[in-house]
Amino acid sequence: MENSEKALVSVIITTYHNETYLPRAIESVLHQSYPKIELIVVDDNPPESEARQATEKVMEQYPQVIYLRHSKNKNGAAARNTGIRAARGSYICFLDNDDFYFSNHITNCVNAIEKAPDCGCVLCGVVKICEGICWDMIHAPTGELVKTLLLSETALGTGSNLFIRSSIVRELKGFDESFIRHQDVEFGLRLFERCCACSLDDIQIVKEMSGFSNAPNLEKFFETKKHFWEKFHTEIRCLSETEQKRYFARQYSALLYVACKENNREQIKHIVSQLKKYRSLDKREQLLLLLSKMHLFYVYEISKKKVKQVKSRQLYEKVIKNKSSYDVEIFKKALYHV
Repeated sequence: MENSEKALVSVIITTYHNETYLPRAIESVLHQSYPKIELIVVDDNPPESEARQATEKVMEQYPQVIYLRHSKNKNGAAARNTGIRAARGSYICFLDNDDFYFSNHITNCVNAIEKAPDCGCVLCGVVKICEGICWDMIHAPTGELVKTLLLSETALGTGSNLFIRSSIVRELKGFDESFIRHQDVEFGLRLFERCCACSLDDIQIVKEMSGFSNAPNLEKFFETKKHFWEKFHTEIRCLSETEQKRYFARQYSALLYVACKENNREQIKHIVSQLKKYRSLDKREQLLLLLSKMHLFYVYEISKKKVKQVKSRQLYEKVIKNKSSYDVEIFKKALYHV
């Protein structure tokens, strides 16, 4: 098939801070094996900020890329919607500025979705990295995706794990801009209610954890959770009683982690009381409470990192299996910052 006959794929990179990672994300798209790609970068930094100036310098190196700038900081959902409005492709996919694709990602997604006309999107495996460590490997979710995503908000691995028919993206009217966090989960639930997905188990996306620009603030995190519970009240109620308990236990456990990290004693007490409505505290949560009370929360973070280091090499070998020499090289550079 000639290139002219291939479907155009629009890749939307949203960027806010973390501009040092942006060239890596862009290069990963420019080095895709798929030949017909439209790359759109949406800059959500405030116009007068140092981050905007730094991003503009980066973008000077890529005149072939469509570069759109917001007149003010809006949020990630709004930035993605800006990209969606500009996109001309038959398929739309997203990439956070600190993530990157392996070189066959778009080819694999196009091949998969064109062989499955009933599928509206493609999901793949994701590896998370942090400070030289392969932190975690998340396989593409399968089965009842609405339930899967409700019961595990990290099932996608990253918001970059969304390759979708553009007609469906527009039918869903893009992302809900009222969500500051959980934007990908919110959109994913509506997406999976609308269509099924092709799941590719291969690891095709790298999620960088070192550059998080939206680390949870407890008050805002709580507000987002409540907003989410209100919007998806019906879907949550459709879960079995056991699943609902599991769902809310996970929600309050996540809130407890942030409360302990901030050592917010009042909220810790409240969250613990709510969590106990669904189950007893597990050993991890008991440890978090103890360390927070002793002002030693950092010990938990250090210990967690050491555990991840032990498993890192094994995960690394799984990721690079059957990858091209180019992909292995960029993965090494991302891990070790060389």
